[in-house]
Amino acid sequence: MDNSEFNKATNKPKFFSEFSMGELDFKRFDHWLQKVEMSSGVINSTALPILEMCQDYFAGLNVLYKLWRPIISVKDVKEALDGKIAEAKGLKRRWEGSVKLGSHISKVTILELVDILDGIHTKLMEIKQSIGLGIAVRRSYDTHERIKEGMVSKKIYSLPEK
Repeated sequence: MDNSEFNKATNKPKFFSEFSMGELDFKRFDHWLQKVEMSSGVINSTALPILEMCQDYFAGLNVLYKLWRPIISVKDVKEALDGKIAEAKGLKRRWEGSVKLGSHISKVTILELVDILDGIHTKLMEIKQSIGLGIAVRRSYDTHERIKEGMVSKKIYSLPEK
């Protein structure tokens, strides 16, 4: 079976579930978010991270992206993230190949990978908020603003009574 055919979007699902996976999905998201945050903290507090650190960071970001990709509605954002994931995967594989061959990869390449991973992480956290997976926030009005808002009359248009 061709991979492009396997991942082709369908118009109508063939099966429906009687149960919601929402709570379990949020637990999984929380688990992966914690792993990604830990990886980010470790990598960004290190002068030059090792391969295993970057592999863990990439794996967590990749899993989160795959979980959230279907609910990201902006095509350009998906394409940009697809490109950054592919770029990071390429650098990571190049580093893994150099380790396997016993050679060294440049510090510049390692830091470039870290920067790409951090960029992906930042974008995913922005997306998390916009797709409704973050904490709901409301604007906090000061006393002056509340009074001003209360003084504004709300115009209601209706038919006059007979």
